[in-house]
Amino acid sequence: MVSGTTFGYLWVTARCGGAPVELAIAASPDQAPVVEKLAAKWQEDAPEIDGRCAEVSVRAAQSAEVAQSLTPNWKADSDVPRVDVWMPDSSIWIKSAAARPDVKPMVSNTPTVVAKSPVVMALPKPMAEAQGWPDKVISWAELAKTRVAGTTWARFKHPEWQQIKIGIGDPRASFPALGTLLSVADADGDNSVTEAELGNALVLARASTVEAATSDTFLARMRQVTNAQAGLVNAGPFPATEAQVAAYDNAKPKVPLVAINPEEGTVFADYQYQVLKADWVDSVRQKVAAEFLQFLQSEDSKRAYGAAGFRDPQLSTQYAVGLDTDLGMGSLPSAARDIPDIKSITQTVGYWTALQRKANLLAVIDSSGSMADPAPDGNGTRMQVVQQACLRAVALLNPQSNIGAWRFSTELNGDKDYQDMVPIGPAGGQLPDGTPRKDALQEFIYNRLVPEGATGLYDTMLAAYKNLQNHWQADNRLNLLVMMTDGKNEDPDGITQQQLIQQLRATANPDKPIQVLIIGYGPDADLNELTTITKAVGGQAFPARTGADIEKVFLATLIGRQS
Repeated sequence: MVSGTTFGYLWVTARCGGAPVELAIAASPDQAPVVEKLAAKWQEDAPEIDGRCAEVSVRAAQSAEVAQSLTPNWKADSDVPRVDVWMPDSSIWIKSAAARPDVKPMVSNTPTVVAKSPVVMALPKPMAEAQGWPDKVISWAELAKTRVAGTTWARFKHPEWQQIKIGIGDPRASFPALGTLLSVADADGDNSVTEAELGNALVLARASTVEAATSDTFLARMRQVTNAQAGLVNAGPFPATEAQVAAYDNAKPKVPLVAINPEEGTVFADYQYQVLKADWVDSVRQKVAAEFLQFLQSEDSKRAYGAAGFRDPQLSTQYAVGLDTDLGMGSLPSAARDIPDIKSITQTVGYWTALQRKANLLAVIDSSGSMADPAPDGNGTRMQVVQQACLRAVALLNPQSNIGAWRFSTELNGDKDYQDMVPIGPAGGQLPDGTPRKDALQEFIYNRLVPEGATGLYDTMLAAYKNLQNHWQADNRLNLLVMMTDGKNEDPDGITQQQLIQQLRATANPDKPIQVLIIGYGPDADLNELTTITKAVGGQAFPARTGADIEKVFLATLIGRQS
């Protein structure tokens, strides 16, 4: 997680009496300056609570960091310092924290909202106009498909901007990123994300080419642009709040941004005031928190938030200033939408996280004669189902992953039961003959997986394990051996199961861990046999009856949730 904690100011005057009591507030970075100013203004009247001087300290902290740190045992000297009041940029962080049983009693189900701001697509104005804005509504999903297809800005008559670039951010750290991901994934807007809809997240993940954790980082890069034309080469759409875009544009940058309400609909950042129910928030601090909240709901406070580009809790812009309508700000989005349920959020973010993980993968696929038999679910032959599942699984991989592919049956290469069809290497790279590895993989999957022979499982597994160990990659990669078979070992001339287990254990290197996954496809796969041999190196075997089962197992492996 990117660190986002910045200490603000301690506001106190010398006119109040009694032993001071300090109220510690953590506010999201975009609203923290406003809260600091309001705390200073509140202190001007030297507030006293139960005869004691009330002090307010405000610091900026990424909402996701506070959500992760929140616990009944939160220590005052933790890396993320303990607070009494939490003001995140979205209720989703409160809900996600409250999903933990020990945290749920610490937060209110009905906290007070002090401001709101729509999450928009921030896009350089020239790029928006090139796509037909403001007359045309722009879609994240369509932009993502355009990027994945390799389309350049030449399509929009601006070849000088080169490749289309999209930044999403980290949905685990940024609400604009999370809100955008969920609105794209939940295509039908029913506030839940089905497994079928997760494919929308895949397209968005593969389209995201500009790495940054939060909207603040994207905006900071735009502020550094000194030449408009040169800056557009590295620019593109990214999610941000309307208030963030307003603050950026009001500084008169070289490249103005427009705030677009995307076709998928608009989610809102709802800035809440959450007084924690914790042992360290005593009755006096609770009273200070209540008094300060009352002040935050005053007309002066609404104007202060409005001056920073925020809307009031009812989405009105009556207090807001600096919302330039020529740059898409200030209107009420026609397609406002809610955030999906916690289960869908957890599932979607987990899926996204898996898609970002870099792997070093060797896929070994059974091409024995039985793969020509009908598939268990009736959808063609076993091989046809596996072919489609393989293509979908490869699409899940981060483009910076390494991948190689073998096939196996019996005596494919002399007395060897296996054949190296695509050597391990960068997924986006080329083979020695210049063939793009992706093209070679597709050719292998579609045309080279010809069912023939029996199943030489043991010799193949040992050779594949040794091969991947020779190509082992560090850099926090997942080194993964995936085998798919519809049967059991049928090579009487190869090594025995006991020999396989002994040699696997002798070959394994704890300094170079390899995750082994065997998928037993169909009713003839011997899961007991597969489990026995995978356990020798800490691997796992899973049954599958459909292509969807294969994809689920592979995705669970990327996420790290096998069971």
